[in-house]
Amino acid sequence: MWRNASHAASRVSLERPGQASHAIILSGIADNTLMDMRYLAMRKTLIQAEAGVLKQEKGNEVMYMTLQQPDQAAFPVGKCADALGIDEFSLLSRIQMGEINAVRATSGEIIIPESELKRSALSSLRELSDESAEQQKFSDHSLGIESYLGLRHNGVRPWRYRIPGHEGRFSENEIEGYRAAFGAIAKEVETVKDFAKQLQIERQFPRSEDLEIDTPQTGQWEVGEALLNLKRGEILLCRRGDEFAVIERFDQDSPYAQVKGQAEILMQGNDANQLAHEFKANAQRTLEFMASNATAKAQKIVWGQFYDQKPDEIMAAISERCHQAAANQETNSQKTTQSINRGMRV
Repeated sequence: MWRNASHAASRVSLERPGQASHAIILSGIADNTLMDMRYLAMRKTLIQAEAGVLKQEKGNEVMYMTLQQPDQAAFPVGKCADALGIDEFSLLSRIQMGEINAVRATSGEIIIPESELKRSALSSLRELSDESAEQQKFSDHSLGIESYLGLRHNGVRPWRYRIPGHEGRFSENEIEGYRAAFGAIAKEVETVKDFAKQLQIERQFPRSEDLEIDTPQTGQWEVGEALLNLKRGEILLCRRGDEFAVIERFDQDSPYAQVKGQAEILMQGNDANQLAHEFKANAQRTLEFMASNATAKAQKIVWGQFYDQKPDEIMAAISERCHQAAANQETNSQKTTQSINRGMRV
């Protein structure tokens, strides 16, 4: 959705700005690329079709996301999801459907106002606002970075680096920006890739062994198959007589489940195949939303800390990797590496 966000970054003229200029730079990037940011809100409007099939109609309403106000307390989607004990996918899908109102930071990252969490009957996250979890360290191999010795210069052969989705080469100083930015979103990109692959699977087994859902919020349903096995729950295609429903089940001990219930009906109708098809189409859009948000998080790091180390080229590569993760594709570099690794096994 925002694949070209990084291209606007290259239009911002930078000449070794000081710390005071970073906010202006990030604001300029956001204004150029995301001021008109919009997405289709999938309204939960249930209509009765002529054939008697109850289905979910996707509306064409265009929603605009406003900028975070200077005095507005708000938290990243990932941090909110962790605090609530649910997946980031679940939270972003509810933002897309208009159930939760989010705003965007000047960097373009999606954040949820504290007031919105309270309105949604979810607990305040202010106690987490100052926490900074230590970032997991990844090897160059796991980040897709390939290294080689460059041409000799003044008697020294410097290390040069290649990254997926980019044909250029980077020096030791320049690759640090990619390590820091992509390392910060690597787990999210892997999750997007995993979910995108799952959407291609027919009749997937649920992650849990409980083949029945019976809660006050949903009533009693028989689980048929998993449409998406999340990290902290599952989205299931269920049946009750001649009725079918797509139901999301959460970990029962999660703070979200304690407030909203262990399960929620996402879609309901009389045609199982149609429901599964519509859910997967909606889920694909949510994965694109996740990938775009990950790109915005990386952009904040690259332009905020590595503005003089080819930030536009690094962001172009990261944006492409995020897009390909959502599309369940691989870069040529990744395919080549995997092919070589498979060939070397004994």
